[in-house]
Amino acid sequence: MRLSRLLLLPLLFITSSVFAQYSKIENGYYQFPIQPERTNYLSGNMGELRASHFHAGLDIKTNGIEGLEVYSAAEGYVSRIAVSTGGYGNAVYVVHPNGTTTVYAHLQRFNPELAKYVLESQYKQKSFGVNLFPDRGRFKLKKGEVLGYSGNTGSSSGPHLHFEIRDINQEVLDPLRIGFTEIKDRIAPIAERIALKTMDINSRVNGQFGRFEFNLEKRGNEYVITDTILATGKIGLEIWAHDKLDGAANKNGVPEIDVYKNLRLLFSQRIDLVNFSLQNNIKVHTNYKAEQETNRRYNKLYIDDGNNLGFYNDMKDRGFFYPKKDSIYFFQIVLADAYGNQRRVTFNVKGAPLSNTELAQVDSRNHSYLLDNTLQINRKRKDELNNITVYTRQGSHVLEPAYSNGEDNVYLVDLNKGLPKTIDYGDDQEEIDFIDMIPSEKEHSYLSNSFSAAFGKNTLFDTLYLKARHYIDESKNIEILQIGDEVSALKGIVEVELVPLLTYDSLKQFQVYALSNSGNASYIGGTWYDGKIRFAISSLGNFTLKSDVTPPTINQRVSSNGIVYFNIDDDLSGIKEYEATIDGKWLLMNYEPKKKLIWSETLDKSKPLKGDFALTVTDYAGNKKTLTLKL
Repeated sequence: MRLSRLLLLPLLFITSSVFAQYSKIENGYYQFPIQPERTNYLSGNMGELRASHFHAGLDIKTNGIEGLEVYSAAEGYVSRIAVSTGGYGNAVYVVHPNGTTTVYAHLQRFNPELAKYVLESQYKQKSFGVNLFPDRGRFKLKKGEVLGYSGNTGSSSGPHLHFEIRDINQEVLDPLRIGFTEIKDRIAPIAERIALKTMDINSRVNGQFGRFEFNLEKRGNEYVITDTILATGKIGLEIWAHDKLDGAANKNGVPEIDVYKNLRLLFSQRIDLVNFSLQNNIKVHTNYKAEQETNRRYNKLYIDDGNNLGFYNDMKDRGFFYPKKDSIYFFQIVLADAYGNQRRVTFNVKGAPLSNTELAQVDSRNHSYLLDNTLQINRKRKDELNNITVYTRQGSHVLEPAYSNGEDNVYLVDLNKGLPKTIDYGDDQEEIDFIDMIPSEKEHSYLSNSFSAAFGKNTLFDTLYLKARHYIDESKNIEILQIGDEVSALKGIVEVELVPLLTYDSLKQFQVYALSNSGNASYIGGTWYDGKIRFAISSLGNFTLKSDVTPPTINQRVSSNGIVYFNIDDDLSGIKEYEATIDGKWLLMNYEPKKKLIWSETLDKSKPLKGDFALTVTDYAGNKKTLTLKL
């Protein structure tokens, strides 16, 4: 009987407030923007958790083809037209009388009237990429009028239509809550795994400090964890989950999550309004560090430090829970999609005392591991002298093992008490390479003999315990600047200044490149002055100096219907810009970077493309390649 009450309560809570902010939109105001009155399928939904952002709006499949008619969802006027090699590619923005704006992105091309306006603007600005704001009312559209054709332009990874509905503040609403019948969804969200994370040095999960994932067992329409989890201190929950819609295998986002602890709401999330200015907060809404390490994108079920999103209802303790000794807690996580399909995850947690217990098993994947403000160190257990001494700039202190088993001791070092410089294990010592503690929401700079790093007020979500070094890799004869690591998330940029360790023939030929873990280099750039190079980074990791003296390549393809085609490419720094002329006059070359393809388009299509043709392509290192032809 008690279980039935617990299962019914979340259902009532979810359905009572879901559509409140959409109530002002008249039923039937919008028509579906592509293939209306037919069943359509999605490759992405509103609020889906992407690597660098929350997905805004819908990605509507086009069965892998381009050129389908795209319709204005309602009466309105075109307020903006954008052409770009990245982002939304070819996009149209339409303002409607009810104050909303609809967006149609990754278009192959525009309708003839808009296309003529865009082409003239490109020639006027002498640029392929344009961002245009027509006079209000210049391009009026009726509901259902064709404004363009679906494509694969910009950062799209395959043909589809990206569609948004924005409110008067340009924040994105969830189109699935509007009531489109073209999208079917009778599938409840799917939970993959649960994680419990200790949030401070005095917290434990099953006797250990750290973050621990738990497999789920499906029973009927819900998922369960069969074993009771023991917990101590301050604990955070996380979930790895996704949603599916009818007829598509894509893993979409779960917009609604409620967590209940013994009948009481502990955490509540509603992703039904996306603010573009807060997109970077995806790195603190999810567990960014765990994603880099496990390739699993976990949704935090607590509001972590630095999280300024408005997705969460007001709640006590920001979603964290503090189990009391010997108390039993029954948890329900209720997942729901925009159509009201629900799935539950249930499990029990028992409060346990904090003690230096000897465990049957200790998680010893790493010799040392940093989690928030705590450095965890694993060492083989000895018969004697199991205490260690931690030396910091402020002094030293002795640590006993926090817990152990027959083979391993685990020590927990509180970094709030000072950054450790050396740890004495009794029979040997270890140097620890933390160089600075960088506070969030404050300006802070670190300066060494060969480099400096400046952090602004908006660079960090939370305190960063910085590891950095500048050294020469003798095996590759390159210098490497390590600033932090790739698992630490940045909210903003870090300004870096570097003095080279190696001697170079010409400094201006060298630029900064980021090095991935696999050794691939990606261009960062930089500006030289007085023998130093300044550059900005938006993620931490390893960086080096490389010289790019090889110009881009230009390969002519077969011309067709008076249009000339070329493939352009660059092996290292990448294509920065290109320009074409015919008889000395600027000529538009459309560009599709995914295909490394450019092709000509004349302003007056009645005139043949004849004369002296010249194409110059420049890479980010300043190398140029020019091709001339007689057309």
